[in-house]
Amino acid sequence: MINFEPSMPVMLLPAITFLMISFGTRFTVISNLIRKIHDESSEKTITKTKDYRKRITSEISALNTRLLLTQVLQVAAGLSFLLSVISILLMLLNNENLSLTFFISGLIGLVISIILFIIE
Repeated sequence: MINFEPSMPVMLLPAITFLMISFGTRFTVISNLIRKIHDESSEKTITKTKDYRKRITSEISALNTRLLLTQVLQVAAGLSFLLSVISILLMLLNNENLSLTFFISGLIGLVISIILFIIE
C-alpha cells in the first residue's frame, strides 16, 4: 500500500488554484475577443462580402469551441480542488483509504484538466 501522507493533497491546492486563475483569465480573454470580433463585424462602415462573413463566422465558431473547452477545464480543476479538500477532511477523520480514493480522483481531474489545456 502507498504511504499516504496528509501533506500530499495539501500540496495540490496551490497548483490547482493557480491553474484555475489561469483558466479564468483565458476564458475572459477569449470571450472579450469574441465580443470584439462581433462588434467589428457589426459596424456599418465595413463592406461585408460573403467571404468576409464566412471568415468571421468561422473565427467566432473556433473561439466558441475554445471557450467551451476552457469551461470544461475550469470544471475539471474545480472538481479536483474539491476532491483534494475532501481528501484532507477524510484524512483528519482518520479514514485513510477513502481519503486516498478522493486524492487519486482529484489527481485524475487535474490530469484531465491539463490534457484539455494542451488540446485547447
